[in-house]
Parts: sequence; structure tokens; C-alpha cells
Amino acid sequence: MDANLKGCFVYTSSASAVLPSPFAVTYASTKAFLSMFAISLAPEVKWLGIDVLAVHPSPVASRFYDGATKIGIMEAFRKLAVGPDALPDIIFASIGRTIWKDVGPVALGFRLLEKLVDLNALFTIAAPFIHLMPDFKQQLAALGSRS
Repeated sequence: MDANLKGCFVYTSSASAVLPSPFAVTYASTKAFLSMFAISLAPEVKWLGIDVLAVHPSPVASRFYDGATKIGIMEAFRKLAVGPDALPDIIFASIGRTIWKDVGPVALGFRLLEKLVDLNALFTIAAPFIHLMPDFKQQLAALGSRS
């Protein structure tokens, strides 16, 4: 860690911040906001000796998902979860070195996909088929059962 730093803001974002996330719209969009907020804030406060870090962990092996609606794609990503004990060391090692830190295979994979594939093209191709996905049908059924 940089000894000249006077402080640091650390924001826990998500791998979901970089890709559109059907079935988790509110979650992904707030994480995208948080990541952009951190990147925008960093140059404003750097001269004060304050560092900013947005951490984008892959799913974390925790009880976060225990009460959540099961989404098939998320269940698949959970198999690649990062252990919670690894995060503090990664976060502290990143302070003063980077603004955006991807942690784990899901976060790194999402960022690689974002760099290699035009997102507009990807989701324009995917949009006509989203309603055929089991997760879509599950979410639609859950909405119907609430009324």
C-alpha cells in the first residue's frame, strides 16, 4: 500500500457492472453506477492523497444467495465463486495501484468479453431469444404468482 495515501474509498461493485444482466436489472445497473462513480471520483480526490478503488468480485462464496430467487445462470457462476477470506488481501494489495480491480474468473471473463465483443451487437443478437431462456420463464412465472 502507498505510504503517502491519507485515505481510501473502497466500493464493492460486481462483475455484473460491465455486462447487461437480464433478470438482475436493478442489481447490475446500481453496480455499474457505483463503478463509474468510483472511476469519476478518483481523479478529483487523488491530489488530496485519497485513493479510490472499485472492487469487482466474482460471486463470493457466502450466504448472500440463500434467500434469493434461484436464477440458473447465477447458480452456474456460483461454482466459480471467490472465497471471502481472499478478498481483504486482494483489496489491500490493490489500494494505491488501481481504481478498478476484477477478482476471480467471472469478473475477469466478463471484462474480457466486454473487450472482445461489441456489447450492442451481442445483445442485439441475444434479445430475440431471451424470452426462450428457462430463467426468463421462471421470472415470468414468479411475477404471475404475485398477482
